[in-house]
Amino acid sequence: MIKPRLALAGCAAFVLCLIAPTSALAGDLDQQQTTQDGFTSVATMQSLAQSVVAGRSGVLDQVDLFLSRTGSPPPLTVELRDFSAGFPGTQVLASASVPPGSVPTTAGFFPIHFSAPAPVSAGTEYAIVAYATSSPGNFYLWGDKGGNPYPNGTDFVSFATPPNTTWTDRTPLDTAFKTYVGPPPPASVTPTQTGQRAAALKKCKKKHSAKARKKCRKRAKKLPV
Repeated sequence: MIKPRLALAGCAAFVLCLIAPTSALAGDLDQQQTTQDGFTSVATMQSLAQSVVAGRSGVLDQVDLFLSRTGSPPPLTVELRDFSAGFPGTQVLASASVPPGSVPTTAGFFPIHFSAPAPVSAGTEYAIVAYATSSPGNFYLWGDKGGNPYPNGTDFVSFATPPNTTWTDRTPLDTAFKTYVGPPPPASVTPTQTGQRAAALKKCKKKHSAKARKKCRKRAKKLPV
């Protein structure tokens, strides 16, 4: 059974004006859903996921989640996974472990940086997954909004920690998130062969004496291939 979703009485009950904007360490803002009117807990036997469709190709290096912490739960694990057959998959493309003390008790967008960014392709759907073990009174809350505010993705819940292949679609809810995508790393460049060494060695063969040929080959071997 899904643990109760906490609804806000109104905008006044949530201090949105105090939320400081965050920026990516490398990537640019790609996808986002920034509205929320309630929360769902991330706790033992309840993991959450939000699917997103990448708007550009590159490497996804950061997500911002609308989070708060209650008590002193264990670290929060946040992953970017593949998306398969309409549900979050099991392939972990990027992962981060968030120390509980760094998550505020007053909810707001919290930046989570992937030290090993995940390559993403424009138009491909992925899943942001969050899970943690917990004990009574110690858990995380992820803000969400009804009414399908992010039509390109879906909110899911899994009754397992870490989550497996069984997910429940929570449409029309969408969690509050931001994704950041940077340019792909430059392709490795193979040095071109100049042919200078081969040409010089060919000329060495024309030397009249063995001593001259030896000296010539010694100089030629210092040239680029």
